[in-house]
Amino acid sequence: MTTASSELSVFVERKPGWIVELTVEAPTEELDRALGVAGRKLGARLHIPGFRPGKAPAGLVERAVGWEALRNAAAEELVPELYSRAVDQENLDPVGDPSVTLGTVERGQPVKFTAEFTVRPVVDLADYRTLRIERPHTEIGDSDVDAALEEVRRRFSELAEVSRPAQAGDVLRCTLVMRRGEEVLSGGEERDLELDRERLVPGLVDALIGLTPGEERKFPLALPADYQQEELRGVTVEADTHILAIRERELPPLDDALAQRDGSGETLEAMRDRYRDRLVEAAAQSDEEHFQSEVLKALRDRVKVDLPAAMVERELDRELADMEVRLAELGLRFDRYLEYTGGNLEKLRTERRPAAADSVRLELALGALASAEQLDVDESQVEHEVDRIGAGRRLSRQDRRRLHAAAHVDLLRRAAAERAYEIAAGGA
Repeated sequence: MTTASSELSVFVERKPGWIVELTVEAPTEELDRALGVAGRKLGARLHIPGFRPGKAPAGLVERAVGWEALRNAAAEELVPELYSRAVDQENLDPVGDPSVTLGTVERGQPVKFTAEFTVRPVVDLADYRTLRIERPHTEIGDSDVDAALEEVRRRFSELAEVSRPAQAGDVLRCTLVMRRGEEVLSGGEERDLELDRERLVPGLVDALIGLTPGEERKFPLALPADYQQEELRGVTVEADTHILAIRERELPPLDDALAQRDGSGETLEAMRDRYRDRLVEAAAQSDEEHFQSEVLKALRDRVKVDLPAAMVERELDRELADMEVRLAELGLRFDRYLEYTGGNLEKLRTERRPAAADSVRLELALGALASAEQLDVDESQVEHEVDRIGAGRRLSRQDRRRLHAAAHVDLLRRAAAERAYEIAAGGA
């Protein structure tokens, strides 16, 4: 398909996997204009005798910098502009940056280049308005309130040092170091550690029960699959502990005095009511978060779309870059992490590719829903979001444009998600 206009001639070739190759040809006057702009920019940085910066004739500037430098500077300015115009002209929706191959750039000749890139695929939302998800409702009973009040008692408890071996429920004053090989992952400082199986890594409490003050123990510890630091999930470490002291909790009575200490009212009954209200509110929030998560999963799974491999790989790149930053914050190099987990980068990418594909599928589903529902966001919202993200930073015009585009897309997806929640709740 060839589309000609007064400015550009564009040939579009569509390839499998939502890949498009554009062949663009621009008339010679486009190059002449770009050379003039490049010459003025280069001239502004030169000191040519007899002329103020930026005021030297174009011929002098070209002789000073050379034709190749002038041509390259012009091409750097011109090709991105021509690419953008060609994409708009053909109503294409690229995702990611193009791979550009530039032809010969010479005076008196048209500028030619090819650009290959991935376009956003067509998404079939099916009959998305029939999407229905039942909202959960968690009941708060007396046992839940009792457990919350026991936590209050624990918070106001006093610790009494004992000389017996450690038992479940005790609070140990100890050091606990976790290592993998020679790498120290965490620990080393003195800390209080309560022997509570609900709070600690599985296996840790049982490894510490029976120890006495002054005793040391080394033992392997397998970190669980839901460990808080994602990059350490499933890793087996060597734990090294030194027990300094053992203390047991002495709980205060559950009475009006405890309610007053907690600031929850003058009576025990008032404290029960306050904690019941808190639990009801927290349960409602958790139920809503679960509902929203299930809606997005259902929307993601019902759409029909042929995912572009480039979009999945780009999402993988982003996720692994985030992971590398988190590891660095822990003082762990990415390559050492791969070594510890017995894997390599390709294995890690393979393991994470399905989740990345799910993320891309949801992104596309929300974009398609926004389009189907003709959603939009107010420009003032976008500007507010840009200001929030860029707070404390000096943004160039290009940076602000980039942030503006990203903020618009993010807010539009949020609006699409909100619409999905309405539909799933029966508010079509």
